Amino acid sequence: MRISRNASVLALALAACGGTAPEAPANASNQRAAAPPAAVPVAGGEAAYADCQTRANGDASALVACADSAIATAGRGVDSPEAAAAFRAALQELGDAAAEGGGTAARVTFARSAVHLARQRAALLSGASPARRPSPAPAVTSETWAKSRALSCRAHPVPRCTARYDALLPLLTPSPAKAPAMASAAPITGLPLPSCQEVQASGKIGGALADAFYARYPKALAGEASVEQLALDPAALDNVVRYLVCVAGATDYDPVVAENAFALFASRRHGAAASHALSALARSSDPAAGAARRFDAQISGYLHHPG
Repeated sequence: MRISRNASVLALALAACGGTAPEAPANASNQRAAAPPAAVPVAGGEAAYADCQTRANGDASALVACADSAIATAGRGVDSPEAAAAFRAALQELGDAAAEGGGTAARVTFARSAVHLARQRAALLSGASPARRPSPAPAVTSETWAKSRALSCRAHPVPRCTARYDALLPLLTPSPAKAPAMASAAPITGLPLPSCQEVQASGKIGGALADAFYARYPKALAGEASVEQLALDPAALDNVVRYLVCVAGATDYDPVVAENAFALFASRRHGAAASHALSALARSSDPAAGAARRFDAQISGYLHHPG
């Protein structure tokens, strides 16, 4: 995994997304000590990252470059040059380990997870993240991660910094999903859903289409408990994902679409397959690829910030 190994790679990544490499003033450490916690520009950063992913058009190298840029943006105003370098080194090591045997898809997946971790880390260090009791984190054996944690928490002594910093690690290594017993599988009514051509032929747009979607989308798919009981083969999942992408794009990504789709993508039984189908569509040359990338980014936001 190549997440900004050095300054030149980071500069190229930033250039790929229209950004510039962050430069710290010579007396940055003195200024940081006197300054209040920096605000984290999450909303603007998310929009820039989504736009960069759209321009990447499914190219893995460009998507990783987009992630590099977003990671640098997240740390701007929070990190000293030394802390930023240590954090990049930790991501480098973790990314290389995660990508072993996983190929290009694993690299892109890690890069996207690393962006979310970088934003949560910035919120923690800036004091913008509530000081809740951290969830248990796996034992940390990486010296590079430990160095990043030490430098970051020394510069930003927020409450329980060490434990909360380590608790970010599961964002990079989600635990494997456990599928419910297949014996409980039930057929689903309401499929197949309309094709995008049929949606467009209906003439509905905006709020009218969002209302039609809410009425048409199977309630069993929208329920977090009921979706686990459904039998969905690859063809059915492809039909559902394409319908969601089509309606999301046609309604300018109305939240009602993502909110109803959340259960499917968060499902322990179908979530991985649904996410794979969405990512495959986003990386394809299909006319729906652009809308799929934007919807993928929207769904990722819901998955990372449920409720």
